[in-house]
Amino acid sequence: MKGYGWCVRKRNFLNIGLGRLDPHALPNHLAAFGTFLKKAKKIAFDLSAKMVGHSYLLYGHAKRNVAGDGVLLIGDAAGLAYSQSGEGIRPAIESGLLAGKAILAAGGVNSPTLSETYRCLLTQRFGKVQEEWAFNIGRHLPTRLVSSLARILLASQWFSRHVILDRWFLHCDEPALVC
Repeated sequence: MKGYGWCVRKRNFLNIGLGRLDPHALPNHLAAFGTFLKKAKKIAFDLSAKMVGHSYLLYGHAKRNVAGDGVLLIGDAAGLAYSQSGEGIRPAIESGLLAGKAILAAGGVNSPTLSETYRCLLTQRFGKVQEEWAFNIGRHLPTRLVSSLARILLASQWFSRHVILDRWFLHCDEPALVC
């Protein structure tokens, strides 16, 4: 499984999208996802060939300079979205808090110390930027094998609840950030 899709109602709008680690043939994958949603009776219309939205950088897959002269990147701009879910609201809030903490520690003065403090705080909170072992293994396995394994795991109520929802989306195993 090289990604995931979603179809979520937001008031009068329908948010449909894909999160993929492999950008190859993205329009084809999006069209196939639209066909799947229509066959599953989740939508009653064809998806537009041109999607409106943006991509985001995943933590562990994006090598980005998060601090520089007068600049501290937070959230999606810093590439902090969680790789398992693409969720980025919590990392955006937490990185904003950490940026504030670094600014206060530097006495509000722009300096190399401010940048280094912020980088250290991000590393303490989110870990070192490195690709996850599952991604490294998964990209070397045949797609059919990975898809079959994903189907088995996703069919498990325990795995869906405790791993996908609690760990990958909600990050229940991580304590709240205290600044």
